[in-house]
Amino acid sequence: MSLKNKVALVTGASSGMGRAICLALAENGAKIVSCDLRAEANPSGYETDREIATADLVIKNGGEAIFQRVDISDAGQCESAFSTAISKFGRVDIVVNCAGYWEPFRDFVDEDDVLWGKMAAVNTLGTARISRLAIRQFLKQEVDPAWGSRGRIVNISSCAAGIAFPGEVAYSATKASVNHMTRAGAMDHAKDSININCVSPGVVATGMARQNIENKDIFALMERSTPWPRIGTAGDIAGVVLFLCLPPSQWMTGQVLAVDGGMTLGVPP
Repeated sequence: MSLKNKVALVTGASSGMGRAICLALAENGAKIVSCDLRAEANPSGYETDREIATADLVIKNGGEAIFQRVDISDAGQCESAFSTAISKFGRVDIVVNCAGYWEPFRDFVDEDDVLWGKMAAVNTLGTARISRLAIRQFLKQEVDPAWGSRGRIVNISSCAAGIAFPGEVAYSATKASVNHMTRAGAMDHAKDSININCVSPGVVATGMARQNIENKDIFALMERSTPWPRIGTAGDIAGVVLFLCLPPSQWMTGQVLAVDGGMTLGVPP
């Protein structure tokens, strides 16, 4: 129970990677603030227990959790999430920015300002907003010498932030902003013993990705692009996020870790 008495606020927590992250953190003792547009899991998800909301599942497994409805593009809802977390648990130690926005593939010429606005509002500005709220709270808290930190942020970007994929220019650009937000933010707040790191997933089986996974042509391209002989699971991502929240990673900050089955290494033979 390395995270006993720690409080973790996770966005995009109802399904997929966010849900798996909540469960992994809770299993290690963290109290969970599950934030999403709705409590219910995506019905298209791959979870076998998706009829149970994330917070309820944490509680069922013996942990502590609450759900908070949050659209991270809404400043008031973000502020309310932190206020509720402080009111309920007295502190926030870990923030995982897993909420994101994606739309089906289209060529750059067919993207428009509406799409770019939505992508930026969630993937860039929403992540920045939650991160700033987290840092302001962390600065009110003392460094835990055993944990080595005052607070930790883990962002979730995408391998599309580092290599070019056809049909998702806006998505790729906003996720690239998360990568560099991680590096620059970590530089600003290393002096405060605040860790800011990022996980960059490859192809992961989630409800949001199901339409691509079930498209024979798209999935064939995904398989060819991934050297490892399977696509990822939400648990693959959750395990690395957990590591970035545990004591052994206390001297890591500003890092973007590719968890992608080798996709970003190059073209597989």
